[in-house]
Amino acid sequence: MLSFELTDTQGKTHLLTRPLKLSIRMDEDVPADDCCAVFAYEDVGETVDVRVFDGDRVIFVGVADEQEHIIGEQGRFLKISARSLAARLLDNEAMPECYDHPSAALIFERHVQRYGIVRGENDDAVYYGEQQVNKGMSQWAVLKNFCTACYSSTPRVTADGVLWMKGIRSSGEAVFSDTGDGIVYTHLSETIKRCEELSRVNVKINDEDGYVYRIENDDAVRRGICRERYVNAVLSSTPMTCVDTMIKNGADASFSIRLKCPGFLAQVMGSDAVVKNRRLAKIGGLYVSGVSYRLDSSGGTSTLILKRRNNGCGYRDM
Repeated sequence: MLSFELTDTQGKTHLLTRPLKLSIRMDEDVPADDCCAVFAYEDVGETVDVRVFDGDRVIFVGVADEQEHIIGEQGRFLKISARSLAARLLDNEAMPECYDHPSAALIFERHVQRYGIVRGENDDAVYYGEQQVNKGMSQWAVLKNFCTACYSSTPRVTADGVLWMKGIRSSGEAVFSDTGDGIVYTHLSETIKRCEELSRVNVKINDEDGYVYRIENDDAVRRGICRERYVNAVLSSTPMTCVDTMIKNGADASFSIRLKCPGFLAQVMGSDAVVKNRRLAKIGGLYVSGVSYRLDSSGGTSTLILKRRNNGCGYRDM
């Protein structure tokens, strides 16, 4: 059973159960997960922090964004909207400065640790270059810039408040099936967007030679895709690493599977995934990139977004 622990401005904790409506959304492309719940009205003071439990397991830790006391013909209700702890990185501006050869531990200590987020990895990689923190950059922007430059990844703060600087972490394998030998789903849609993929990126590595260095996306070329881009790597704002990111982002956006499943499945976020379907056969090489849970009077349903793992093409077993 889901339960909610709300902490008010006085430090007092209020325990609420049986939400009338609930939505929890997690997406690897959105830094902060969000949670919105409606309850029969209770006086909980001014809410500061929100923790959500599935039994004894913490599934969401965040900060309250909005609180509504609703009075109408149907009764009195309390609505709480919150975002995960990544919201604190988005909402706080970083002090302008310049780092020379910053390490992962230094970036975490200076820009993340104070906001109650814990680190999931022990790796202390060093970026061998300068990292400029400009006026107006958020703490999240500083963290993301470091992770992109050092790890070629986008950091992920999980719903329970853990930072993974190398990106969304696999938590085992989830098997989805319409034949009863896995997690049951009631709806499946498979989408291919060829318009998102890049076939080639042309790179200028010095001003004399022009854009003569070419990086091919062999899989896209093989499948007849023709979409080119140009990157000036002479400029410090567009390093060579962004080319790989451009190709990866296009591949990530080009294919997805959407599943609707009964029940609460936020625990599979980041998991490797296999889909079994009597018409499509077995599809593997996937991972869960997004989970959205919605609860109302008709019950609870999870909508999952599955993408290909590591820019791969996946596989199908007939």
